[in-house]
Amino acid sequence: MKDCVEIIADGQLIAVDRNITLLQALRDNGVNIPSLCFYPSLGGYGSCGLCVVEVYSSGNWLLRHSCLLYPEEGMQVRTATLLVQKQRAQAARLLLRRGPFHKKEVEEMLIALVQEGADVGDLLQKCDSAGAAGEGRAVPLIAGCILCGLCVRICRKVGKGLLTFLGRGENLRIGMVLGQKDDPCGNCRACRRICPTGFITPNARCTFTASLY
Repeated sequence: MKDCVEIIADGQLIAVDRNITLLQALRDNGVNIPSLCFYPSLGGYGSCGLCVVEVYSSGNWLLRHSCLLYPEEGMQVRTATLLVQKQRAQAARLLLRRGPFHKKEVEEMLIALVQEGADVGDLLQKCDSAGAAGEGRAVPLIAGCILCGLCVRICRKVGKGLLTFLGRGENLRIGMVLGQKDDPCGNCRACRRICPTGFITPNARCTFTASLY
């Protein structure tokens, strides 16, 4: 049985389940909130930065990750303001640097978010620097992986724990935790199914070549 509260989303009063994330609650009510690192059974993580909304708190509108919040009675939320669009555009630009992606729809969504958050000045600057935009751009350590952490988290959830984050900063990547010689990785392929960009193929052992041990 749902434990409902009423919130105000973009000026509309809606009843939502207080036991699910604000992101999921908004989506359940037809509000389109982008995200690449969220999966309902794993909860929020906040790594992709796309699900930001504005939440009214103590007299101010604050940018918050909707996947990390839970609805509260009387909560006021704005999901499509200029500030929200610009913040999502900034996050999308950072994610695009980690491409190209196996799933074309991921790149299309990110490009659309960049365009939605671009004002005239942004567009003019983009046109003026188009020739040099690709030059000198840092190549990600693993192109196509956005480091959302979903594969690491689902691997732990199914009881294997064979994936982990390795390195720091620009050297951050996902690798294998190698234990016994005949570890069970590759059987369930949960990481492949949950990967939002289609990077993991055919399984983690073949995809992630770095290892902890």
